Amino acid sequence: MKHVLLQFDILPSTSTYLKEHPFLEDGTVVSSSSQSKGRGRLGRIWQDDGNSLLFSFLLKGDKYASILNIVSILTGAAMEKTLLDMGFDSKVKWPNDIYLNDKKICGILVESSFKEKLEAIYVGVGLNLNNKSFPNELKENATSLFLESKKEFNKFDVLKEFLSNFDSLLLDCEKGKNSFYQLISKNDYLKGKKVYLNYYGENKYVTSLGIDIDGKMIVKDENEKITKVTSGEATLIKKSYSLDL
Repeated sequence: MKHVLLQFDILPSTSTYLKEHPFLEDGTVVSSSSQSKGRGRLGRIWQDDGNSLLFSFLLKGDKYASILNIVSILTGAAMEKTLLDMGFDSKVKWPNDIYLNDKKICGILVESSFKEKLEAIYVGVGLNLNNKSFPNELKENATSLFLESKKEFNKFDVLKEFLSNFDSLLLDCEKGKNSFYQLISKNDYLKGKKVYLNYYGENKYVTSLGIDIDGKMIVKDENEKITKVTSGEATLIKKSYSLDL
């Protein structure tokens, strides 16, 4: 895929920029040193201090309709490979995060637009790269590559590697190969662990059995019933909690 990079010092949101400029070509990447209105899943605000790698890329046209449901996990697999290749023992956390040493290091937000058929997919990515610290409310749950390694990284080198990995995994997917699935299956943060699941307003304790090839999380509840979850919020139950599951 051909990628054209548009770099800005600050934007409200890189994904919003893509949406507001429909003439942009398939594969366009918008990156910003900082975002004033960055967003995560469920309307959450993405906080950054200018040291994160913040970008969105465009998948344009109905030709991507067949992979719409797995774009999030495909993106996660590409970032996971990028970090593994850099020497970090990161893990994919369903549905759209990357964790490192039990802390969030990357978030992914996938949005789409339709007019009778799929027009575009907007993939937003935020990677904590050279962040030296985090606000008090995030310290326990967030980390960065700098904090884990005491090294600084070039944003564009990391972005280049990510795009190369995404393109390679996408090409494999189009050829009917499942290399992206093998990658996430081997590096599934929640697999085999007990989690607190919020699914369409219903809250329950379940055990994650892994992620299937369609990006759904397979879970087993306290009654041994196994189901597949398409979306929701999964929170790892810490070992310090005592729960009868």
